[in-house]
Amino acid sequence: MTLIIAGYQHTKSFDYSRYGDDDDPTYIPEMEEDGIFIAADSAITNHSTGRTILNGFRKTHQIDVKLWKPYFMPDGSFRDYKEVFETNNVAISFAGSTLTAQHIMNSITTHLQNLRISFKWHEIDGTIVYTAIRHCQPNPLESPKGLSYWDDDTFLNRDFEGLLTGELIADTIEYSMNEALMSASKYKLDMDEFKAMHTEIVAGVWCPVKRRHELYVYRMDSKRGEDGVLVPFTEKTLVPTNEVAVLGMRKEFEASAKGCFSNTLSSFVSPAQPMLEFLRECIRTVEASGKNGIAFPMSMTTLDHYNIEKIVYQA
Repeated sequence: MTLIIAGYQHTKSFDYSRYGDDDDPTYIPEMEEDGIFIAADSAITNHSTGRTILNGFRKTHQIDVKLWKPYFMPDGSFRDYKEVFETNNVAISFAGSTLTAQHIMNSITTHLQNLRISFKWHEIDGTIVYTAIRHCQPNPLESPKGLSYWDDDTFLNRDFEGLLTGELIADTIEYSMNEALMSASKYKLDMDEFKAMHTEIVAGVWCPVKRRHELYVYRMDSKRGEDGVLVPFTEKTLVPTNEVAVLGMRKEFEASAKGCFSNTLSSFVSPAQPMLEFLRECIRTVEASGKNGIAFPMSMTTLDHYNIEKIVYQA
């Protein structure tokens, strides 16, 4: 099993009333979103027995995001993608099957590092609309039926501003995870096999367009295909800033984790450190009961705009 707790870091709003001229200042404190934290244990367990088989496994990863700009020859013809226009990064943590997670992480990495700037024609006035697409999507720049030559006033850097959004990154992660899971759909999975490959992830990113941190959770679900085969899939959910996401041992700790997170906010305390301590106590409780599932070391990963930092705690 696994226990991952992810949420938004908050700080208490600044009291400007102390510096005002009002004789009767009224300061109403608020907790303001100030980043993202992901606390995770490091145990890997046997799915069948629930027995811990190793610890110290890294469950939270940083993945670079790259948006590539098109390169044109002097005559205005499109040639290739040779230069990265914009970068970002995302913190991703997983719970579930390590083999499935590795497959998913590989897919996510490939897609996030190969986003490309392209275009489409406006449906009404026929003007150029600049877009960001995955490398595996149909690209009109590479289509033999597309324009062969482009003017000097097209595909300028200012045209690309605002393309790399948090939602684009989140959508790309969703597509990547579903693509990885799709490889299992050609096999006739029974419920035990589906449970064995069950994996869910949480991803934190800074959106430079909306100027906010965004935390997305991806739960694995299933549906029956036309031939009755069990098909795994996921859909992204944006976590509200006043909630915390729990992966892994949700039945045992989700309610209490949400309660702890809520209490920190109502007490005007930044939640990252209290939630790390909550994870520490959960691990100790499981160990004291003689059960398996989660174990030290544990880690705390924080995202502050584009900066991701990680600290590992042995106990």
